[in-house]
Amino acid sequence: MTKNNTKLLIFLNLFCLPAFVIISPDWLKINGITPCWPVIFLLPFSLNNPPFRAAVSGVSLGIFMDSFTISDVSYIPSLLLLSVVWSTYGLHNKKIELFLNIGLMAIFGTAFVGLSIWVQKIILYRILRNNWFHSWSIYVLISEVIITGLVAPFLSSWLLLAYKKN
Repeated sequence: MTKNNTKLLIFLNLFCLPAFVIISPDWLKINGITPCWPVIFLLPFSLNNPPFRAAVSGVSLGIFMDSFTISDVSYIPSLLLLSVVWSTYGLHNKKIELFLNIGLMAIFGTAFVGLSIWVQKIILYRILRNNWFHSWSIYVLISEVIITGLVAPFLSSWLLLAYKKN
């Protein structure tokens, strides 16, 4: 019975992630900027699994998210590193006691993903060294961190509880 529940939960996650990425509701946006959905979905899975399984899920989630974007930058390095760090943290600390700890980890994860994409763009496109690009990137990064920090405690903690039951 629990194997069927686990398969159903994984299928639900695989179905919900593209739906949230494509049709994110307007009330979950700050001036058109959505939460970092890969971080929200990767966090509970990484906390409950060993580093190898979390790394595989981080890479596959990065490949999946790269299929939505038309750019030379990639989500894969940052999601891979985050999944390994979070799974190591999850192995050492089996209990996450506070509801907002998940939100804080999601905030740091979103900031890391955003900074990783920003640095990749600076390295790839050396032309983008003007003030307009950097002010726009800071605005997007701060907005994404704020909205992810507000959404992650609810959705990620629910997913974490569902993973722990199975």
